[in-house]
Amino acid sequence: MSEVSRRRFLGLSFAAAVTWSVGEAVPASAGSPAEVARLFEVRGTRLAPEVFPQSVASGDPSPDGVVLWTRVAPDAAGAVPGGRVAYEIAADEGFQVPLVRGVTTAEAERDHTVKVRVTAQALRPWQTYYYRFVVGGTASRTGRFRTLPAPGASPAGLRFGYVSCQDYTNGYYTALRHLAREDVDFIVHLGDYIYETTADSSFQGAQVREITLPSGRTRAETLDDYRALYKIYRSDPDLQRLHERFTMIQTWDDHEFANDGYGAYDTDSDDEAANYAPDRKLASVRAWSEYATAGARFDPSGGPTGALTIYRTLRFGGLMDLVLTDERTYRSRPPCGLGMLRLYATPGCPERLNPDRTMLGAEQRDWFTEQITSSTATWKVWANEVMCMQLKLLDVYLRRLFPSLPTLPLPTQPDGRFSVFLTLDQWDGFPVERARLLTAFRNVDNLVTITGDLHTFGAGYLRPDFDDPSQAPVGVGLLGGSVTSSNFVEMATLGQGGLLVPPETDLTWALRGSNPHLEYFNSAAHGYVVMDVTPSGITATMKAVRSIRTDETPELLTLRTFRVEEGRPRLTTLDRGTRELGNAAR
Repeated sequence: MSEVSRRRFLGLSFAAAVTWSVGEAVPASAGSPAEVARLFEVRGTRLAPEVFPQSVASGDPSPDGVVLWTRVAPDAAGAVPGGRVAYEIAADEGFQVPLVRGVTTAEAERDHTVKVRVTAQALRPWQTYYYRFVVGGTASRTGRFRTLPAPGASPAGLRFGYVSCQDYTNGYYTALRHLAREDVDFIVHLGDYIYETTADSSFQGAQVREITLPSGRTRAETLDDYRALYKIYRSDPDLQRLHERFTMIQTWDDHEFANDGYGAYDTDSDDEAANYAPDRKLASVRAWSEYATAGARFDPSGGPTGALTIYRTLRFGGLMDLVLTDERTYRSRPPCGLGMLRLYATPGCPERLNPDRTMLGAEQRDWFTEQITSSTATWKVWANEVMCMQLKLLDVYLRRLFPSLPTLPLPTQPDGRFSVFLTLDQWDGFPVERARLLTAFRNVDNLVTITGDLHTFGAGYLRPDFDDPSQAPVGVGLLGGSVTSSNFVEMATLGQGGLLVPPETDLTWALRGSNPHLEYFNSAAHGYVVMDVTPSGITATMKAVRSIRTDETPELLTLRTFRVEEGRPRLTTLDRGTRELGNAAR
């Protein structure tokens, strides 16, 4: 690929931009002084939502900058010569004294999205700034971001929220409405920002809000389909407000591509060869690169699994390293094959223990191990898409939950017992690599994983061998519930998979009994987690909304508050919160 072509391809996700600090000479490439002055004039001729229908967002901060994002309505972009877009950053919401200005373009080949990486000497570490875009005299809504602390700095504390799994069709983003009101420094999104499947009641079931894809299919398969999903999701006022108020650090999980997807394979049939979908994968990656706030650059010459590298570390001075991994692109195929009972509620198979199986891929695994073991930060927080802790049901609990099982012959495992793993799509499908990683982290202090995917709130301990409760923990794991996607209680009422799921309280009792490393498990609520990080400890508060079925603002409930002290991988419950677990789901 020629350098000119390469620059054009990279420009598919990042717009070519000219940025300067106010007070410096305006670069000639930005235009003449008169042209530049006109670009920043705000005349209020149109409403911001008409020109910027998906509002604004920011992501991947640095000590001296951030990634800024917006999308310009095609008619507004076409009315401005060259589709030129101005952006500016100030220390005040009124933009009385702009600190940084820049000029870029909104082009059709990027679906009129604008994403620029801004770095400037005028931006100082660990400070709050405001930004906006201007097109044709109309200013966008104002966004807000916070830069990272300087390298080696010692912040007294930081606060962030994390979320995942926000199926638009399954409910309203009332949890995000509450999260946007929190006093946090940034947001981490652990994936399933969109869901590729729509208009299919067997998938989630509620269909509170409908989506029609350009292709007319019930699942996204083309670039237009994936782009349409992002435009619809980003039209939600609660999600827009969250993006406007806080920088969002994003990774992906499976539904940005396909349910339980791996590499360039979806799992839409039982035939792996038929599931090879490189064009679909590349379309999904391109759309994500255009609409996500991540700072990764898209290069289609890398193919469906090499076009975008999203694993990365953000360093918050000496207080915290936030390490994000990609647990979809490089993973091995499902160990026991495809199909519901090979992936879910399965006793496993010999292939599960194959030492060559990988979730991360060799290159990312080596990078990740180095990031954690060499970190000098007080806290090492792993933004982990799928549950790392083991999750299975032992035979004694299976028989209590399902009285008909004693009449069935149950095969035994090497230890003479029978158990089923709830899902092999998570780290239980890759136990050898998991043990290898957690063994390497034995001498690492203050390791905490934050996880989404399971649509469940939970807390527990990380051990190289989860079947040996006498092992000292190497860290703690914290799970956040979904924003809207169906949890176990809702799946029970839908009868997904044709299996009767026991009441949530019974299932929680059985799962905690089968998994001694679990301290808490609640799959009857929707919400988010707020993390307070200080040198002396981390406090995690799990919050849930009483309703996602109507657009009215619901009550916000505290489910649990956990504390982890520095130097001691032990969970202490500070607040047991509400006991109305079932009501919290509705």
